[in-house]
Amino acid sequence: MTFEQVKDILTTAGGLPAVPITPEASLPDAGVDSMALVVLSLQLEDRLGLEISEDDLAAAACVRELAELVDRRAEARA
Repeated sequence: MTFEQVKDILTTAGGLPAVPITPEASLPDAGVDSMALVVLSLQLEDRLGLEISEDDLAAAACVRELAELVDRRAEARA
């Protein structure tokens, strides 16, 4: 999954503003709180069939790492 796809989920499903969401932004700086992580987790399951816990997502240091985590999990499942 690309950074843009993660950003799209966070902005459309999570309702976050797009401006602070950059690849290198930390989760707090991007506005990604625990509720946004729940939404992201649910959307990943709905869209891709991936089950990634909010705790696993919260361990990412920045938004780019969120996308990389999702990508690794998708590849492992394939």
